[in-house]
Amino acid sequence: MTNRKRPVLLCIGDIDMDIIITVPAPPGKDQKIDGKCVARTAGGMAANVAVGASRLGTVTRLLGVVGDDEMGREALSALNYEGIDLTHSQVRVGVPTFFCVVLVDAEGEKSLVKAVSPAYLPQVSDVKAASFDGVTHVHMTFTKPDLAFAVIAQANAAGASISLDLEAADVPDDCGDVTKLIESVDLLFISENSRKAVEQRIGCQLASACRSIVMTRGPYGASVEQHGEIYEVSGHTIDVVDTTGAGDAFAAAYLHYILSGSNAVKALQAANIAGALSTQAYGGQAGMVSKTQIEEFLLAQKNEIDNA
Repeated sequence: MTNRKRPVLLCIGDIDMDIIITVPAPPGKDQKIDGKCVARTAGGMAANVAVGASRLGTVTRLLGVVGDDEMGREALSALNYEGIDLTHSQVRVGVPTFFCVVLVDAEGEKSLVKAVSPAYLPQVSDVKAASFDGVTHVHMTFTKPDLAFAVIAQANAAGASISLDLEAADVPDDCGDVTKLIESVDLLFISENSRKAVEQRIGCQLASACRSIVMTRGPYGASVEQHGEIYEVSGHTIDVVDTTGAGDAFAAAYLHYILSGSNAVKALQAANIAGALSTQAYGGQAGMVSKTQIEEFLLAQKNEIDNA
């Protein structure tokens, strides 16, 4: 089912497999608890965004790596089924595929352990001009600085806009490169908690360093800041099963609507819905939504307001 149409969105970063275990609550130090394995599913932040955007109708390409093992074959098979262009993804010989153990508590909140391998991220040598051919937007998860700047250089050469998904946990002790990176992208995706931590570490406000910031606030909604203005949307009441990949579903929808010509307000509204609805299934990709689901949710919301 690989889509041979001209790519629009290029996602660069991690591909993994997620082993999802439900627990009453995450264990503490030297504690042992009973859990239940409920899913083994393809994941990875970059891969999740690629799947989410593809389901919404954006032609998507993915540059990532897996190992030459069963998990790697399983992850690529799932992505190929979704119609993702995997032409430029790599299989590392003799190394295991990156995977995560995801603990999901009784409220659906996740805790995550990353089993990083040499197949965690692409190498700088994997970032070639051919991967960017025909692409109008490049989305990357935070990576090693040298890899990130190689991606930015190629995206600029291709005339593509760039977005970055940044988590505080990935910010290295030397924050200088991170500040430069933020200044080099067009759009920054970040959670409210990560934003507070990152701003404290880099010693400046992100709004002064980035052209556009889209911030998620979990059940409290999201906001977009650009051109000195801020627009906010409230959260939605959802029966949460698993929050894994909710931020990726959000980013995928926002990018899809922006690339389709929508303004930031409509993109934020749709992304907020996509992120909320994604929590109704286990795993980072199972809950990715279609455009029909978003439109039906919007219509139901409008009807509730009209009938109030």
